[in-house]
Amino acid sequence: MMSVVRQLLRTGLLTVTWLVLLPCLLLLCSVIVPIVPWLRIQAVELVPNRATWFLLLGGAGLAIGWVAHRRHRSWVTRMLIGIALATVSCAGLIVGRFVALAHANGVAIDWVASLSNRHFSADAAPDETHVYAAPDGEPLLLDIYRAGPTAQIPRGTALSPVLVVVHGGGFTGGDRRISAANMRRYARSGWAVISIDYRLARPGRPTWNLAIADVHCALAWTVAHAPALRLDLNRVAMNGASAGGSLAIAAAYTADTAHADRRCGPRLPRIAAVTARVPLIDPAGSWNNPGEMQAVQRAYMAAYIGGSPRQFPERYAALDLRRLLRPSNPPTLILAGIEDPLLPIAAVRDFTRLAQAKSAPVRLVAFPYSGHDFNTTYHSLTNQIITGIVPRFLTRATQEASNSRKPLPR
Repeated sequence: MMSVVRQLLRTGLLTVTWLVLLPCLLLLCSVIVPIVPWLRIQAVELVPNRATWFLLLGGAGLAIGWVAHRRHRSWVTRMLIGIALATVSCAGLIVGRFVALAHANGVAIDWVASLSNRHFSADAAPDETHVYAAPDGEPLLLDIYRAGPTAQIPRGTALSPVLVVVHGGGFTGGDRRISAANMRRYARSGWAVISIDYRLARPGRPTWNLAIADVHCALAWTVAHAPALRLDLNRVAMNGASAGGSLAIAAAYTADTAHADRRCGPRLPRIAAVTARVPLIDPAGSWNNPGEMQAVQRAYMAAYIGGSPRQFPERYAALDLRRLLRPSNPPTLILAGIEDPLLPIAAVRDFTRLAQAKSAPVRLVAFPYSGHDFNTTYHSLTNQIITGIVPRFLTRATQEASNSRKPLPR
């Protein structure tokens, strides 16, 4: 009887191991060597966020297969060991590339934390929420994450550098709470983080010229409320992802020339630095990109801009970030996934090369095996790298800008 039970347990354990390892290996192979387009789209989002889990599961499967093979050699255990070795090898390759990227950028990896499944928006709330504008009666809100470990900043403390965050969502969705946990993390490291909403496109209302006006309005609001919030207007930076990355770059590059709506605040601040993850650079090029996500991207573009490049060439030209490149731009850091199926990295690489040719300060950090949403897990290797690189870049750039400028009025 006991032997039958042991045999059933062994068979059950091997079956579960097979059922876990085979999908893992398929996803890993789809990241390294694309097999099926729809599977690749899923894999380049999932694998970067769970890379250490894939490595751990492969190692566990290898141990189970080896023990089972020692006790009862069979073709099943031999194949299991082979599948497990392939899983460990593929996961190890991917993890190794991320570790190399972290090392190149001076980021230390917390391996235990990397197994956490916490979302980068989870378990974090702002200290304050304000209505910063109400165009056509539509209230636009912003959240404030105060600098430091608590929400209370005593009078007389040093002014805080400011990070204005613009959320993503294809210009049609998303909200200011996306990546709330990351924003709280930046606040704890000394930044006053202001995360804003803006008008989203909806049927019959493209927002290609409204969203950027809202971002400018939020910046002017920041200037108007800087004394009460103890903000250092000589150290204002911007951050955004996807659609928000495009808006952040556009707002940062035009802050010196755009006119502030006096209802929002007296003027726009000078932006000292900007970081953007997977931004839209060339709308017309994105529309014409023949990739697997063309239909999805065209739906976003049509909603945001009102139609195709053929219908509205002037709108697409106005939103092309390449036209804004000049040496006086604030230092810019772009983070992009090499395997991004929605916004291929080729556009960002071309933008970086053009910036260098025009002496505009743009730096690109490319993440291997990564798609569009490659860092939604708070402790993942990718998010650890990003939250290591971004604050260091912003701190250095804003401090250099502050040192080189005449102090602004408070």
